[in-house]
Amino acid sequence: MLKDNPNKAIDMIFAVYNKALDDAYTEDGKNVRAFIESVAGGPHEAVPCAIYNAVGEIYPYLDRSQKDRALKQILKILDLINYIYVQNIHTPFIREPLLLSDISICRLIYWPGLDECIKLINKYQSFEELKTETIDERGIFRRNYVLSDFVAATALMHGKYSKWAEDYIDVANPNFLDRVFKGIVAVDFARVSQDKLEDRIKEFKDVWPNKLCQNLDSIRLERDWVDYTKFI
Repeated sequence: MLKDNPNKAIDMIFAVYNKALDDAYTEDGKNVRAFIESVAGGPHEAVPCAIYNAVGEIYPYLDRSQKDRALKQILKILDLINYIYVQNIHTPFIREPLLLSDISICRLIYWPGLDECIKLINKYQSFEELKTETIDERGIFRRNYVLSDFVAATALMHGKYSKWAEDYIDVANPNFLDRVFKGIVAVDFARVSQDKLEDRIKEFKDVWPNKLCQNLDSIRLERDWVDYTKFI
């Protein structure tokens, strides 16, 4: 439905999420969802992440108004859960760069961090070895090797943690890489005030690869990201 009739489906995201969890936690007619979630701190990640990534599949194709409506539904889910669980169990599984970056702009505390993918980088002696095991022929991460494509790409291009930024850019899927660039710039600049802009640009160029820095001005001026003040 998200693909065929997004305007109708977007408004159903929260309801579908709740129904899916009720179904998952009902056995022999008894719903134990409230008990499980109170003990575990929230639902098992399988159902929420399926919802988030279904939204992520169509998120790049939505207009800003539709994105904001979808984002409101996702935040309605996440805001009911302790932020520690959101960081550790929910947002680390969101693959789409534009969705995860918009979530992180609205709720900085929900950004999952790069730890999982830094550990992945440190497993390999060379980029060729990492590419062979984790990136397919389309330039997309294999799903059984990374939780979030956006987080993995961000870690690989971050100058503090990786020496393989240019190598990754050379093999990455161009359409996906474009959204990764937009997501990184959005998270870094969406909340920056004008008086701090020059300092942030300098800090940005000290960390990120040349190709991303070359695209910085055009992405930043396009401002194709959420207005976080609407979600406070």
